[in-house]
Amino acid sequence: MKTYIITLIAIVFAFNVSNAQETPTPPKTPTTSSTSVSKSTTKNGSTSISISYTEDDYKLRARFPKNKYVQLKELIEKELGGKNMNIGKGYSKWSNDEKVYYIKLTEKSLRMTVDLDVASPELAEKFSALGEDIKIIISGTNASSEQVRMQRKADRMRSEAVRMQREAERLDRQVELEKRQVERLAKRTAEQVKREAKRVELQAKRLEQRAKLDQQRIKRDAKRIELEAKRLDMEAKRFEEQARHKGGVSSYIKQLLNDSKTVYTVSSGTASNWIWPAIQNQLIEKLTADGLITNADEITLTSERDQLYVNGTQLSQRQNESYRKMLQNAGIQPSADFSFYKKGNHIVVVGLNAKIKKFFNDLYKNKYIASTDEAVKIMINGNSIVQNGTTLSEEKVAAYNAILRDNGIIPAPGKFIEMKKAGSYRLGYSLGKNGIVGTWIEED
Repeated sequence: MKTYIITLIAIVFAFNVSNAQETPTPPKTPTTSSTSVSKSTTKNGSTSISISYTEDDYKLRARFPKNKYVQLKELIEKELGGKNMNIGKGYSKWSNDEKVYYIKLTEKSLRMTVDLDVASPELAEKFSALGEDIKIIISGTNASSEQVRMQRKADRMRSEAVRMQREAERLDRQVELEKRQVERLAKRTAEQVKREAKRVELQAKRLEQRAKLDQQRIKRDAKRIELEAKRLDMEAKRFEEQARHKGGVSSYIKQLLNDSKTVYTVSSGTASNWIWPAIQNQLIEKLTADGLITNADEITLTSERDQLYVNGTQLSQRQNESYRKMLQNAGIQPSADFSFYKKGNHIVVVGLNAKIKKFFNDLYKNKYIASTDEAVKIMINGNSIVQNGTTLSEEKVAAYNAILRDNGIIPAPGKFIEMKKAGSYRLGYSLGKNGIVGTWIEED
């Protein structure tokens, strides 16, 4: 039996390799809109930044003290170059011939617009990253440049791996097309045998041999590209892991932390056997007391391979033992690896080694599902359980949460677990048509 597992990525395709973790197609521009506005006043003057991100366009407007002008101009010139730059009296403008983007920078203001209906996904991602850099310069946020650099590098390498996999798929389709063309040619050849049998037969053989050689070459190229895509994917995962340890948050997690389905409503969790409310309160209190966080609005915690990382800081052995004992006492198994992200009242909890298949076997043993080969999708929000669209009773919610806990699965708002059929499982958060953030298992 071969098992394919993908963890902490958006799923679109899978490589046919035993025990391999695969990379999905990155999400396209979100279909929902988001707007962020920030204002502040310093001794150098006031600043304001407004960013609007919809499925149609990306807009950034900002006002800032004069001393930010040079740094902003150097940043934009570095990213866009001077080809599409126009300098006037008191301003600089950038725009390309297709009017995909427009930027105007003065000594105290900046306007940037990108038409997402026209811009490629790569260009849209580039301007989104540019907007974040502009925001950091203007607001003076003490962001970790190493964290941001490594996360962006991971995202870029992941995008390159996806692109190369698509190229491999295109070459495979080309092989199939040429095979059909050869078959059609062979059929026509058969009809012409009576008139010029020897000549046509010889020509057909030459064409067939050439087609075989071309197909072999194309398959070799496709295999080489596929292997390179896998290598890049492994590199991307390595950089993503390093970025996570340093407190980095991927673009997929950021999207979820802005989604209404991940809003966490404070609850005791006692009646439903939901272990997370108590452990979240204990974590925040202890992290604050130990000086590992200054506020509870933004937290990145990763428990991985007997190590704990909080907002980019690796805990000491003494701290690690103390926190793991607290997690174990709350009902989280010592072997459970997971990441916890918090932004305001939004939370995301992603498990790395959950026993998904055993969870469905346990449901079957308790007669909560009729078969281990029928499709079932369960929303595991913590205080509530919705199975195939039906809200379960409080008694069943408590029973399901106990089974989830025993299999190393932590429920959270917006999270789901699914069995499409025997050997095909999903656990995590839906990104709509773009896949999931979580774990995907396919068995052959």
